Amino acid sequence: MEPVHDIRLLLAILAPLLGAGLVMAAGKRPNVRETVSFIAAATLFIITASMIPDIHAGKRLIFTVFHLLPGLSFTLRADALSMVFAVSASFLWMITVFYSAGYMRGLNEHEQTRFNTCFALALFGAIGCAFSDNLLTLYLFYEIVSITTYPLVAHHQDEESYEGGKKYLTYLTATAKGLILPAMVVIYILTGNLDFANNINTGILPPDVNRWVVTALYACCILGFAKNGVMPLHSWLPSAMVAPTPVSALLH
Repeated sequence: MEPVHDIRLLLAILAPLLGAGLVMAAGKRPNVRETVSFIAAATLFIITASMIPDIHAGKRLIFTVFHLLPGLSFTLRADALSMVFAVSASFLWMITVFYSAGYMRGLNEHEQTRFNTCFALALFGAIGCAFSDNLLTLYLFYEIVSITTYPLVAHHQDEESYEGGKKYLTYLTATAKGLILPAMVVIYILTGNLDFANNINTGILPPDVNRWVVTALYACCILGFAKNGVMPLHSWLPSAMVAPTPVSALLH
């Protein structure tokens, strides 16, 4: 079945992004700030859930934002697998907004506007990862998640949180730039694009590529996305648990 062009994919990633901007505009008005956060979360969930009937009918939704180079585009896609993550994340965000509001107010935490803004931006990156159509789009959104969650990990701004945040950012940026980027360059040279495979049996690489090259690229991609907590690059995870409880839930 041919993919269907659907602007709801763009609207889905814009919902938390616009929500983050409105949270910043709300400033120190907590009721407005948290109302905006919930509206953004509910909007994201409604948009995401509205795609379920189309996906259940076997359709593959796609939206291309822009083309960078031949074979390289910033493209979003919704299929059965991506919807599992997108629906889960958007639904849990609504619950977390309520919990986070009580948690932050109850402990009289500082910089609650910054916290809510970065939280929304992290969900913007997470939903973008779920709806990525190729490695380039996935990598860009993955980096957004890494950068925007650093202020959440280091939220308490004490020695322990700064140390945990530094370890978190070092592990994730070093592995992403040291492993994923080189792998993406090699894949693009070999294939002329960074699209995900539509057939798991054939994969994305030409059949004549040396099997050791394939193995090396596979290892770089698996270890590069170290936010999964892949051993032996998992030690950032307990260090990052110095963050407020809602952030720990988000990271997991």
